[in-house]
Amino acid sequence: MAIAETRYGKLRGAEAADGVVAWRGIPYAAPPVGALRLRPPRPPSPWAGVRDALEYGNRSLQPGPAQAPPAPLPPAGEDCLYLNVTAPAGAAGRPVLFWIHGGGFETGHGPDQAGDGAAFAKSHGLVVVTFNYRLGALGFLDVPGESPAGALGLHDQVAALRWVRENIAAFGGDPGQVTVYGLSAGGKSVTNLLASPLAKGMIARAAESSGGDHVKSPAQARDLAERFLRALGTTARRIRAVPAADILAAQLAVQAPPRSSWVWRASVDGAALTEAPLAAIAGGAAAGIPLLLQTCARETALYQLADPRAAAQAERVLTGYFGRERAAAMLAAYAAARPDLDQAELHGVTVMTDERYVMRTELLAGAQAAHGPVWRSRYDGGYTGLDDGSDPELARCAPLLRGAHGGDGTGVWQGGAGVSAALHGAWGAFAATGDPGWAPYEPGRRPAMIFADDGPRPEADPFAAVRAIWAGLTWQPGTWWDAAGPG
Repeated sequence: MAIAETRYGKLRGAEAADGVVAWRGIPYAAPPVGALRLRPPRPPSPWAGVRDALEYGNRSLQPGPAQAPPAPLPPAGEDCLYLNVTAPAGAAGRPVLFWIHGGGFETGHGPDQAGDGAAFAKSHGLVVVTFNYRLGALGFLDVPGESPAGALGLHDQVAALRWVRENIAAFGGDPGQVTVYGLSAGGKSVTNLLASPLAKGMIARAAESSGGDHVKSPAQARDLAERFLRALGTTARRIRAVPAADILAAQLAVQAPPRSSWVWRASVDGAALTEAPLAAIAGGAAAGIPLLLQTCARETALYQLADPRAAAQAERVLTGYFGRERAAAMLAAYAAARPDLDQAELHGVTVMTDERYVMRTELLAGAQAAHGPVWRSRYDGGYTGLDDGSDPELARCAPLLRGAHGGDGTGVWQGGAGVSAALHGAWGAFAATGDPGWAPYEPGRRPAMIFADDGPRPEADPFAAVRAIWAGLTWQPGTWWDAAGPG
């Protein structure tokens, strides 16, 4: 058994793999329940003696999976602010990889895709931190009359980072070498942390898969709060008196998965975010921080597979943003640029991929490149971590999910052979040294590494055509699906 002493008390960990030790279920903040529901996190209470840190803590309150997961998950509940640390045995002063899980800000927990982090502990000597944060309404509801509100899940992320700065040396980590990495909602969280004044000085390097910039506008925040409170059937003043199950039921009544994607997200709350993240980063909020940005070639193939109605939304979404004439011109430009695609693929996957992910990431790359080194990449491979082929449904879906959203995550974390090994090596090198191994952005040049099944290859500027179609446009992202539709 391994004992680590934090400022709150001693923790007993256990061997997770040969030469690797893990501590699980560590409280990094007080339980956000009762009077602390929908309020910023408070420090955890200290304890006497040695606390066992052998089991994962609760996940945030969230919808249950449609199918039973392959391995049992920790319970879901409000008392969820726990983190996990994995380190090489005997580590001292090692770089830290701080993982922010995805799940649309409504599902997931710390070990998703990352597992226990043992692969990076072994391959690159990293100390890995995974953690849970409040999701859905509990993490991102703008409670009328309260401040701060609308970004409490982001406050949780800052609290976890602060815990790492204060305690990670006890586990063999260097608090001055923390790389934050997230995928999907986790990637968007990285953008928010880079922009947040509360995270200043706690991030040495940052990486995103399928992230970018995606926050609620004040109008979207008010509309969502009104819809939620109507579904809950009570007022903001009574929101701490209702059962947690009612909070989740109201959240699902507003919109249920998969159409709830992009409903829950942070607001500019005046504390964790004081301005739009892209504006803050363009102004130098993350000056000097190396940034690695990856998107997938066919991000939204995953959403098209989950809901075939996604394809039909492209023209309506673009028209709502830019008007009918500009939307028609953009769709014509896409059709001319990609004559190999049928309409469903073109609209439902290509346009949606670029609007949701590629252009938001390109804007972020441009904003940060003026203040620090930026590396860009694209994932074109299969969905890493899928079943070995024994599941007929997964086998049917696998060809449809090439280059799909989240397809790179397991490869990055677990490594293996082929493209997974290349991903794992690049991310490990970046977390350890600040350089993934290819040319960064330079003035007038935007090289990127393409991770494909036949091996990584550099390209001069693979996103030039996308930027040309979207040039000069600004827009506030909506939820893609019509909020008034069935769901």
